[in-house]
Amino acid sequence: MPRVAYEDASLTVWQGADALQFIDGLSSNKMVDMIQGEVRQTVFTTTKAKIVDLATVFHMGDFLAVQLHTSQLERLLKHVTPRILDQKVTIVDVTSRNQFCIEYGIHNTNVGQFESLDGVTHGHVDERYSLLIASLDVETKPTVDQALFHEWRIENQIPWNGFEVTGKNHPLSAGLNQLVHPAKGCYIGQEILARMISRGRQGKKLTRVENNSVDEKFITTQGQSHSLAIIR
Repeated sequence: MPRVAYEDASLTVWQGADALQFIDGLSSNKMVDMIQGEVRQTVFTTTKAKIVDLATVFHMGDFLAVQLHTSQLERLLKHVTPRILDQKVTIVDVTSRNQFCIEYGIHNTNVGQFESLDGVTHGHVDERYSLLIASLDVETKPTVDQALFHEWRIENQIPWNGFEVTGKNHPLSAGLNQLVHPAKGCYIGQEILARMISRGRQGKKLTRVENNSVDEKFITTQGQSHSLAIIR
């Protein structure tokens, strides 16, 4: 299966008895019921429900390995760190020790779980692709370039960090509806997202469009014949 380098990925380790509850209280998906061996994605949002960062959380048992994005890491840490207060949570950046790939065009039957194969952790976050993380001494060579991957994303209407998943958008408009839990308690940005859902008014929506069919300012990922756009 094709693999592409995940160039903007970062990895942090969250430890402490309150780590999972802490993430749950600051992000859009339900996290508190996670158990060891599970992987789950969630979105950290601002008080205006704009995206701070998309997180992939691996429950390792004694700690949580949280894949974030290098371009957003400083912003994310500034968002969460002041809110730790007296909770038992520590966060350490271990990005420099690891490498990251996406394996796509697959058919995962165990979405929500991760496994280690030949020193590579495979996080099955979607039916169509997995996140691969390995230490620097393990060989995980990409087999395709970024252009081919993004053409595949366009075909499958999959949002991505730096394209659709940015601080300009909220999770619903960015195509991350499945990461906004419909029956979750209070978290930052929850009231706005809940109101959008209940009224059926999420504003803009991620859509696959033919090239030259919409104004270029709405295009988020440009492809050869089709593109992704966030439009009303």
